[in-house]
Amino acid sequence: MATHPLEAMLSQSTAVTEPEQNVGNNDVVQLSAVMSATTIPPGRRSEARTEYRGICSYEVLEAIDEESVVIEQGEAFPINRSTEGMLLLMGQARQAKQLIEVHTRRSGWGRTANVFEVRWTRPVQVESLGNLYLVGCRRIFGPCHYLSF
Repeated sequence: MATHPLEAMLSQSTAVTEPEQNVGNNDVVQLSAVMSATTIPPGRRSEARTEYRGICSYEVLEAIDEESVVIEQGEAFPINRSTEGMLLLMGQARQAKQLIEVHTRRSGWGRTANVFEVRWTRPVQVESLGNLYLVGCRRIFGPCHYLSF
């Protein structure tokens, strides 16, 4: 059972087939309206971003005794991405410099893993979903492609 509105949206999205995931729904329309009010001026970006809609899984990493340890796992909703970054919609705030390993779908059984560093977090209110967080990330490692069965 979903304990957060974002989890509810994500669980509904995973019930549809992969092509349908990229179509969107009313929550995405609401989020797009919020995004237009909070977008970053184009001059601040070092590269163009492309819209991306789908579900991704993530793991928050922390270095303990020179090893990476997973301290949290979950699902997020990517809003857009570029070759060096990704904007995620998440159910919890992230702290700057936190490391997040993000797993996205490719065609068929393919998946891609990237490690991102959180650059900033901004709270957003989406009427049907409640309090969520936009998390701006910069890629520091990847992509690594693999098969998931």
